[in-house]
Amino acid sequence: MSGARPTGDTPVTRDSSGSVDDGLLDVEASLTRSRFRVLSAILTYFSRPRWWVEIAVIGGLYAVYSLIRNSVGEVAATAYRNAGSILAFEDRWHAAIERPLNDWVHKTPVVADVVALQYASLHFIVTPAVLIWLFFRRSAYYRRVSAVLIVTTCLALIGFYWYPTAPPRLLRHEGFVDVMSQTSSWGWWPASGAPGSDAISNQFAAMPSLHCAWAAWCGLALVFLARRRWVKILGGIYPFTTFFVVMGSGNHFVLDVLAGLGTLAIATGIVFGVRRLWAARVSGRLAALRADAGIVAQPAPTEATGTDTLDACAPQDPSDRPDGTPRPVPVTPTATVPPTQLG
Repeated sequence: MSGARPTGDTPVTRDSSGSVDDGLLDVEASLTRSRFRVLSAILTYFSRPRWWVEIAVIGGLYAVYSLIRNSVGEVAATAYRNAGSILAFEDRWHAAIERPLNDWVHKTPVVADVVALQYASLHFIVTPAVLIWLFFRRSAYYRRVSAVLIVTTCLALIGFYWYPTAPPRLLRHEGFVDVMSQTSSWGWWPASGAPGSDAISNQFAAMPSLHCAWAAWCGLALVFLARRRWVKILGGIYPFTTFFVVMGSGNHFVLDVLAGLGTLAIATGIVFGVRRLWAARVSGRLAALRADAGIVAQPAPTEATGTDTLDACAPQDPSDRPDGTPRPVPVTPTATVPPTQLG
């Protein structure tokens, strides 16, 4: 289906299959002659990944993170109090599994070294790598999936500001050991135990665990969108190794981990919920256009293989088939709509 904008008196040919996502770009183009012109043009432009937009978004997120990190003021007392409240709640319900994990990792040097390496490296390697892979190899899904990561990060920043929390590794009086500090003599991370440079790390940004939220996002993206089975398996394992690492190293409580997963779930609901609302609005507009033109919508033909697991409304990518062969293009009835009907 063409997404070209109607110009002059040229008739616009439109698929009458009734598929909302397949006709989304076409409908947005047709709405440029209406009161939705500016919004439609913006959505159509940014619906396709553009490298400079991604760099601008990353830079903007870092600027917001720096602003929040530098504007929280002196929150050490509050952060330690919040950490104590979390630990007391977990102890009350016998859920503080980070205690035995941290003790075992600390007393097992080989495990401590592996834990420190993963915590200090994979968080900054896997997430950008998955983003780049999505951008170049799964561009049809990039905008939606990356939006989930962006919203997750923004929600986490709100949590860092409103609920500063000290990590377990700073609660030495509770028996926790800072594994990152313990291994810093041979590693590149600072002796403070922070995963990155002290200049860019917020020591009291433990709740929710953005580390775990990003890891779960990477895992889900690979499980749902990767073709190779071994990549899917690695994607499924990666988040769970991260959960173990952040608790074993003394950087997060188990409630931090659960809060990070909850933040990811909320962000996913927001992104796909907004998309569904917009699709419903477009669907209504489609129905109105067809009614004005006297078009009777017919159901679109579907393939026996079904739709994509991630999003049933997603546009089909010819490379989505396991064997890499192009999907057959369904032949659907078309109708000519005069330009006067589009306003």
